[in-house]
Amino acid sequence: MGDHDLRHLAIVTGTAPEHPEHLGRAVLASCGKAREIAQDAFSLVPGLRAFSWLDPGLDKLLARAAAPAAASACADGARALATAAADLGVSLRLCGLTDDLPGREPDQSAGGRTLLWFQRYSGRGEILRAAERFLAAHPGTTLADGELDAWLDTAGIPDPDLVLYVGGSLEPRDALLWQGSYAEISHTLQPMAAFSSADLRRAVADYFDRQRRFGC
Repeated sequence: MGDHDLRHLAIVTGTAPEHPEHLGRAVLASCGKAREIAQDAFSLVPGLRAFSWLDPGLDKLLARAAAPAAASACADGARALATAAADLGVSLRLCGLTDDLPGREPDQSAGGRTLLWFQRYSGRGEILRAAERFLAAHPGTTLADGELDAWLDTAGIPDPDLVLYVGGSLEPRDALLWQGSYAEISHTLQPMAAFSSADLRRAVADYFDRQRRFGC
């Protein structure tokens, strides 16, 4: 793979959730926008293997909600995303706290392209869960560099090449802390509700104009 292959694009939205007073509507609104941009991304970049959608504002809303209401809203979102993934002809992977969600096992029949939905998620929490899984499977051993990847929510998925922050300020967020270490970062103040195919094309074109240094 060349330095400028774009195999994995991650979108992190920093705007406030739509319909914050209605948890289910907020989740479905985020799902709908994820589907819209994922469709554009997979069409725009033929070599794209993975598209990740992270909505920290929605996660904060879910964290404040009662557990049954949050689980119900997330389950509705998972079902909506399963339909969206089938329509797009891609696999769906649910990341974050997903034990109570339907369809947690990804569809493997989608030609290797995957839509990743991160919900009730934090990067630090994911790293902790991955370490716990490893140690449970290998008691008494030491976790070595390079062994954590297989236990992350994104196991088997290429690390993000481009992380695009949409809306809000460009500030550290608890998202893809491990996988995004060497990703290119792009940012737009455009609110997510107004983010369009043209904005996505500009971000992708800017990525291909860069000289990647992988943290150096």
